[in-house]
Amino acid sequence: MEHEKNIVRMVSEGFVAWCADASPAARLERTIAQGLIGVAIGIFTGFVGAPEWIQVGIVPVVMAMLAPIQAQIGKSLEEGA
Repeated sequence: MEHEKNIVRMVSEGFVAWCADASPAARLERTIAQGLIGVAIGIFTGFVGAPEWIQVGIVPVVMAMLAPIQAQIGKSLEEGA
């Protein structure tokens, strides 16, 4: 009987595979996801009362941090395959 993977493992393996997908659709999806995460963090900084310059600057900073992290995850998967 094959052991079933738990939900956390299935999600993390799916995320890593998504990061390694070099198709145009996957790149667009990752760009949209990065933007949404950046905007959500920008909104959160507004709710907590951060200065306006932080609220405006947080979105590109988040996107600049997420892109190389996702690329490294995808690269690691390709090297391990």
